[in-house]
Amino acid sequence: MLSYADIFKAKERLRPYIVRTPLLRVHALDAVLGCEVYLKPENLQRTGSFKIRGALNRILSLSEEEKSRGIVCCSSGNHAQGVACAASILGIDAKIVMPLNCNPVKLAGAKAFGSEVILAGTNSTERDAKADELVRTEGRILVHPYADDAVKAGQGTMGIEILEDAPAMDAVVVPIGGGGMISGIATAVKAARPDIRVIGAEPAGAPRYGLSRSKGTPQRLSSVDTIADGTRTDHADPGNFAIIEALVDELVTAQDSSIEDAMYLLLAKAKIVAEPSSSLGIAAVLEGTLSFEARQKVCFVISAGNNDLSLVKSILERKQ
Repeated sequence: MLSYADIFKAKERLRPYIVRTPLLRVHALDAVLGCEVYLKPENLQRTGSFKIRGALNRILSLSEEEKSRGIVCCSSGNHAQGVACAASILGIDAKIVMPLNCNPVKLAGAKAFGSEVILAGTNSTERDAKADELVRTEGRILVHPYADDAVKAGQGTMGIEILEDAPAMDAVVVPIGGGGMISGIATAVKAARPDIRVIGAEPAGAPRYGLSRSKGTPQRLSSVDTIADGTRTDHADPGNFAIIEALVDELVTAQDSSIEDAMYLLLAKAKIVAEPSSSLGIAAVLEGTLSFEARQKVCFVISAGNNDLSLVKSILERKQ
């Protein structure tokens, strides 16, 4: 299973390549969210998303022979950009599998790094199948977005950074898509501070891990319906489910309307442009499915900021 040592090694490996994002203390959100608010703004990360951490750590861990075979990934968008950017930095051939209904900003971002982009289906199962086909037929190495320990270790470096900057943090709230980010962060922070509260936030239209927790086994959803395009995975990964069950204290959900409210709040009060998936934790507080005490120090991970600007425009027009 993923270990703190894996994450620490990833932190050192990634140091020359990534932005060590700051931990922002945002007093303007305290009264609204009912706690002392901190943000980990990975929208400021290279490629505008945390995903480059895991992608680079996985690719840097490959042997020279494996790198020569080329890589492939499947992604709704941010992991695609992370892999494409990493491949460009390291001079490795990459093919990127994305959904037909992907965010156009993320599609353009992936293409800008020079990788070949293949559009396949609309759900994660279809993307996985196409990526597996390229592994079989072309011998490529799969850089999975969330079901890979090296990827999770890269994402977990955020957890180390959060506690380096604020050792007395009481809670960390993490958006959940495939579950790799929360698996990495929970492993990192619980190793250093077993008493810290770790909360995962999912869209109400895609509650994979909440449903799996209630059933006791990883579940597959019959449908996914959410504006949070970075969390449209339709099933719980067994490896991540095991970590979540062991280390994550609470799982909450938020409706799309609350996600829009959270995006507007972050823009208006924190001056942060966050995409829908990144806003899930704050949306859950606004909706009332998650709460804290006034003096608790709470870090909300803002996982990315690669927005479809037409969506942002429509939200601003409705809220003003």
